[in-house]
Amino acid sequence: MIVANAEQLGSMLRRARKDKGMTQAQLAAAVDVSRQWVIAAEAGAPTARLDLVLDALRAVDLVVDVVPDEPDDALDAVLGRARG
Repeated sequence: MIVANAEQLGSMLRRARKDKGMTQAQLAAAVDVSRQWVIAAEAGAPTARLDLVLDALRAVDLVVDVVPDEPDDALDAVLGRARG
């Protein structure tokens, strides 16, 4: 899935956590952060530390795959971008 912003990434984290049957407290313990941090990350906090976000994603069996941004008119339409 292509993630365009922090809110979408947070939503994916929340969905994966729930699919694994984990509570926010359990995820917080797995990542060694507070439950408030998990709440903020799942809400798409733009200032969440990247290393902790990656740890949280791994804890719910998600990984990040970074690929070059290829010109794609369909993707641009979805993301609301226009190429000139």
